[in-house]
Amino acid sequence: MKKYILVFFIVFGGLIGTAQAAVETIKVGGYYFPPFVDKNDKEQYFGIAIDLIKEMNYFQDKFYFQFVPTSPKRRYSAFEQKEFDLIMFEDLAWGWKNKDLAASKVILQGGEVYITKAEPFKNQSYFDSLKDKSFAVILGYHYGFAGFNADEKFLKKNFKIKLNTAHSINIKMILSGRTDISVVSLSNLNRYLKKNPGKREMLLVSEKFDQQYNHRILLRKDAQIDVLEMNTLLTQMDKAGILLRIWEKYGILSPANRP
Repeated sequence: MKKYILVFFIVFGGLIGTAQAAVETIKVGGYYFPPFVDKNDKEQYFGIAIDLIKEMNYFQDKFYFQFVPTSPKRRYSAFEQKEFDLIMFEDLAWGWKNKDLAASKVILQGGEVYITKAEPFKNQSYFDSLKDKSFAVILGYHYGFAGFNADEKFLKKNFKIKLNTAHSINIKMILSGRTDISVVSLSNLNRYLKKNPGKREMLLVSEKFDQQYNHRILLRKDAQIDVLEMNTLLTQMDKAGILLRIWEKYGILSPANRP
């Protein structure tokens, strides 16, 4: 009898240990959006969002956060089809206002400015009127000058526009004079100029913003982690100095700090 009892406790104890060790996998959607999500020549993803996912996994053991790549244009349908549970560094104005979701507190603020090739006849008044100017922007992104309408047909009908898939392409088009204006985030622009200091004098950066935004984490309402748990986790990581460490690693600056 004692042998059966011993076996029972061993088996039952093992089941308890397994249950305690189990964690919920939370799929995190992300798309090319430097410096938040970037990709190297080996198709490996890196960036602020990837670092934040790693830190969230280190910080707690209830959830395991797993990155799931998508595209800027497809992220809405992927969200609705439950291909991922949440998506990071989004602004509600970017096509999310009518979606059934929960939004975290603001975790980071940002902004986007206009850039053009620096030339003697250009100054800040160049950005006063955007009519009849050509643009190079990212396919699937939302821009203030277009009323946050990211529809490809709308953009091509109403603007002289080239839709690309990488900020580096847009900046090269500006520097070569192949287009008049591009729109870049301050975080991405500061990162680019840090790597390419010789290009600083070749670009004229607008003092006005195309848009300023509030980054949040957007969650499906039926996700295994709810918005209260997410906000609590973010607050705890912020108090521990983890978020600031990530922002500083990538040279994230507030909209008040100009390049």
